[in-house]
Amino acid sequence: MLLDEAAHAECVEAWLERTAKTLAPAQLVTLFERALSALWRRAEVTLGEVTLTAIVDRVLYTASETYPFLSALKVEETGIGFDRFREQGAHVANLPEAVRLVLVEFLTVLGHLTDEILTPALHAELSKVALERPGAVRGNDDGAEGARS
Repeated sequence: MLLDEAAHAECVEAWLERTAKTLAPAQLVTLFERALSALWRRAEVTLGEVTLTAIVDRVLYTASETYPFLSALKVEETGIGFDRFREQGAHVANLPEAVRLVLVEFLTVLGHLTDEILTPALHAELSKVALERPGAVRGNDDGAEGARS
């Protein structure tokens, strides 16, 4: 049974409400990078690099039609490159909406392509992503952990 986009949107919205509600834009960029990295790693296990690269490339292309600044995100061999995006992403007013769109679209496409087989694992993986990890030493968690693993 395929979930509709609303189920993925609900998951993303709950995660954003819990983790990103009071973040500064630069922190939201870091959180977004961690979220995409976590989803990439989890989906790559099942789908493989080539398939996942094509999916993410399409999701980013589609999202860039609504939010052109997302075109700074680049799919690379090892994941999603945030270098160019980090420079400009923190300076756009509609960053939260763009983050929401990319994550919902990514989960929706993966759900449809896999008959929702990956959905529970991807939703669980997203729910674990946060800026402060339990046991992290404050001051040393600078967000340098990138989408390229």
